[in-house]
Amino acid sequence: MPGLQFIHAYAKVNLSLDVLGRRADGYHELLGVMRRIDLNDEVYLEERNGVFVDCDVPLPPDNSAFRAASAYARRAGVPGASIRIKKGIPAEAGLGAASADAAAVLTLMQRLYGAMDEAALFEIGCEIGADVPFCLLGGTAFAEGIGEKLTPLPAPPMAFVVAKGERGIRTGELFSRLRLPALHPDHGAMKRALERGDLAAIGANMQNALEPTAALSCPEIGEHKRRLLEEGALGACMTGSGSAVVGLFETKEKAARAANALADIAFCRVCEGM
Repeated sequence: MPGLQFIHAYAKVNLSLDVLGRRADGYHELLGVMRRIDLNDEVYLEERNGVFVDCDVPLPPDNSAFRAASAYARRAGVPGASIRIKKGIPAEAGLGAASADAAAVLTLMQRLYGAMDEAALFEIGCEIGADVPFCLLGGTAFAEGIGEKLTPLPAPPMAFVVAKGERGIRTGELFSRLRLPALHPDHGAMKRALERGDLAAIGANMQNALEPTAALSCPEIGEHKRRLLEEGALGACMTGSGSAVVGLFETKEKAARAANALADIAFCRVCEGM
C-alpha cells in the first residue's frame, strides 16, 4: 500500500455565471463558464482507520475534506485517512476552496485505494458540493444544473489578477438574499471567444449575475473591479458567490504590474489558467 500521498488542490474562477431560478430541492439552477487556476491548497493524505483532518487554519468539524474521505471510505468499504491541508486559497471568496480540497481528497483516496471508477467519484463529489465535479475535471468547462453538468471547452492561456478584501461572503447567505437577476451573461459569446482564443472578447463577456446582490453587502467588490479595469484588465467580474474579483490580462507581465498597483488589497495574486 502506498505511503503518504500529496496533491495540489487548485482553485477555480467563474468567467461567466448566471442564475436561472430556484429548484424544488433548494438549490439554484446555474449556467456558467469556469476555469481552473494555479492558486492552490496543499493536501496530504495517508491511510488510517477513521477519518482525521488537520489544517493550518480553523475548519468546521464537518468540513468538505472530512465528508469526502468519509463518503469514499463508507462506499468503498476501506479504512479512512489522515488528512493534512495547508491553505493557499482564501475562504468565502468564490474560488472553490472547500470544493478543491474535497476533490483533492477524493483523488488521493482513489490513488491510495483504487476502489472506485470515475463516475462514482463524480457522484460523491456532487453530493459534497456543486463545484467539486469541476474541481475533479479541471481545465475550462461550461457548467449547468447546480454546476455538476460539465462540458469541456477549449481555452487560450490566460493571466489573471485575483483580488479579495478582508470581508468574505457566505454562499448560503448570498443566495438567501438573491432575487432573480436581470443580468444574464452571454454564454454563447463567451464560448465562441474561448474557441477563437480571443482574450479581448473573453474579457468583454465576463459577467456574474450574483455580483449586484453581493456588492450590496460587500461594496469593495465594485471598487476592486473598477481598479482592475483601470489597471488594464480586459475584463473583470466577481467569481462565484464572491467576494473575490478576477481580472483578465493580456500577459502575465501586465497582470503582475496591476497586482503591484493593487498591493494594498488584503489578498491580491497573479494567477494563470490551467
